[in-house]
Amino acid sequence: MQISNAKPSTLVLALLLFNITIASLLNTHVYYSLETFVYKQYENYLLQVKEKMHKTFSDVPNNQWQRQAIKLGQIFDTECLLIDRTAENFSAENFKLLQLKQAQSGLIDINSSVIYYPLDKYYVAEIGPIAFTNWQTFLLDWFSWLCALIINLPIIYWYLTTIEKHKENVSAMLQNLPFNVSNDTQSIYENIKDLNKVMLKAQQENSERLILQRDLLHGVAHEFRSPMARIQFALEMLEETPEHEHDRLRRSMHTALEDLDKLVKELLYYAKLKDSEAIISLENVNLFDTCMAAIDEVKDFYPEVVFKLTTNEAAYLKGNTKLLKRLLINLLRNAGRFANEQCNVALVVTNDGIVITLEDDGMGIPPGKSSRIFEPFTRLDASRSRDSGGCGLGLAIVLSIVNKHHGTINLIEGQLPGACFKITLPSDHSQ
Repeated sequence: MQISNAKPSTLVLALLLFNITIASLLNTHVYYSLETFVYKQYENYLLQVKEKMHKTFSDVPNNQWQRQAIKLGQIFDTECLLIDRTAENFSAENFKLLQLKQAQSGLIDINSSVIYYPLDKYYVAEIGPIAFTNWQTFLLDWFSWLCALIINLPIIYWYLTTIEKHKENVSAMLQNLPFNVSNDTQSIYENIKDLNKVMLKAQQENSERLILQRDLLHGVAHEFRSPMARIQFALEMLEETPEHEHDRLRRSMHTALEDLDKLVKELLYYAKLKDSEAIISLENVNLFDTCMAAIDEVKDFYPEVVFKLTTNEAAYLKGNTKLLKRLLINLLRNAGRFANEQCNVALVVTNDGIVITLEDDGMGIPPGKSSRIFEPFTRLDASRSRDSGGCGLGLAIVLSIVNKHHGTINLIEGQLPGACFKITLPSDHSQ
């Protein structure tokens, strides 16, 4: 029977039945023989004591009896008394036996371990109870416990060593896992608890990945329709339109292909950011310079909008420059599409970290969209065509970059009438 498959109650019951069987056999074949042997030795010892009493009291005057009784008591470490030879001092059987001639040399009461020696017709010397101890009597007294130890110690040792081997095997398996959950300072049970946490986290992450993949597939299928339809339309028109219109149709197909290529790149970029196991490289980032670089890259696309940057002091962050720049570009392009003429960016260094606020004077977030604006392929204005804005992943990428930097992003009420995003990056990443 394997321990790993056996329940503790089954093991206990099997061990109990085994002990009962062995105890019964030992009691029948060993204990009885040992008990007989010890009792025989005890009887011989009592005969020796009786012989000693006879030698001690025979031919001794009565005025010496008390002294001799004291000596006998000291020799055998018990009491030796002189009692009246009357019926009330003895059991009926012993009193009757003392009247016999054979009892004149002494009478042994094996049940009470007492020896009587008649001194005369008026007095009897009584010694006892007589103790008899040696290694055989010790073995007899502790026979059951000793047998239990002899039987169960090897079983317990085997059980503990087997459990220890199982623990070592489990520890070795934990060390060979692709993720680190084995800690020499912790017990195997604590390591298993850590493994359970890791597995639950991995299960949750896998569920999130599956949901993300499903949403992305649905979104990609939807987003591919527009450029694919434009390409199909252009191909059909090539056969029906005059030759001087072919260049325009080819340009339309090239534009559609570029849109598809841009969409694929954005999808790959977003999927990489959503990978929780992907580690980003960190460096000291000057957020003021990064914001200015992002503004310089975006402002030419929106010449009617004034981009303004303010800060209370030099703002540095332990982060990834490319990702933070991409975050700012996405937010600035989103603001540039909706702003009327103004977009403000502010950097504030606080005790808890760095706060970035970005707001515009556009129409703001449409009702019902604020809770879904960071989801992939969510557009703030359903009436906008593809040419007027992105592939629907801009703010989803922003949220992923913020999460990679252990920060938060929220929509708040700003000073301008449009949307206002607040990004907080924790102090343990700031310089």
